[in-house]
Amino acid sequence: MEDSIKGRVIALAKGDPYLTVKDLAREAGTTTRYVRTILSEANLSLHEMRRLYARRLEGDRTRSSQELLSVPRELTIRKVAGREVANALARWQEVDLSVASRLQRQGSLLGFEQLITPAELQIGLKSDGTSLRSLLPSKLRGKLEVVEQKAEILPAPEELASSLALTPGEQVLRLTTYLQVEKEPVALEVRWLALSGLVLKWSRFAEEIAIELGS
Repeated sequence: MEDSIKGRVIALAKGDPYLTVKDLAREAGTTTRYVRTILSEANLSLHEMRRLYARRLEGDRTRSSQELLSVPRELTIRKVAGREVANALARWQEVDLSVASRLQRQGSLLGFEQLITPAELQIGLKSDGTSLRSLLPSKLRGKLEVVEQKAEILPAPEELASSLALTPGEQVLRLTTYLQVEKEPVALEVRWLALSGLVLKWSRFAEEIAIELGS
């Protein structure tokens, strides 16, 4: 009996590390204290497993990036099958995901951004520097937390390079932000920006990276 509980807790944690200790205890029919003991003895950290889970998700996104990287000049929202975007995130595999895309200009900073989420997006975004996050349902927006951000330097895909007035293959920044609400993953935000004059700033007083143009 004890071995079956241990095996179930470990299997649940590995299958979905976004489950809390309380969730694991309820699903396995045991106590939170015993769950913590099992995880400790198995040398498993839910925090580290969540980070690895997010990285696996990004790897699957890279595989399908050419399918998703349609670069409209105006805001567009379309549906894609979850398994095409997020094979590593079990809870998104069997649902349709909304993908909002647009070119965005903030002052002289021109970029392309996407928001990928299982939530229903709300139409009515202003054409100024308003974030695509404002398309998320209001019940989510006030609780959004940044779980992780990943900055990469990549060659610009041809369609993106044309839209940003770059040479095909010229290097660009891709900043991927993982967003959650109450420990539940709710969206991926992906921003592509030309490197020229770009400055990334991070402060321990801010929860995410700020993007600016240098003087």
